[in-house]
Amino acid sequence: MGYTIILKENNMLLENYLSGYDIADVYENEAGYTYFGYTRPDGSWRILRVKSDESEYRLAIGGSDYETAIADRASQEYRTSNNLPRL
Repeated sequence: MGYTIILKENNMLLENYLSGYDIADVYENEAGYTYFGYTRPDGSWRILRVKSDESEYRLAIGGSDYETAIADRASQEYRTSNNLPRL
């Protein structure tokens, strides 16, 4: 199953934050959101939360323990693209 994510909200910034990460998990239609989990070999991760109507994109960022983070995906601290730390 393949996914194409079209980022509508400040898409270049979010694409920069996902660059170099591989998609690891997808959880569809959970309480109105779809979650995309991304990882890198160094252990860092990103979780992209997309509202079902695609009106909202938020990103959670971590440096380790992806398995715990993705298991607790609904309670992560998600930020809008303009509130992400500088790269």
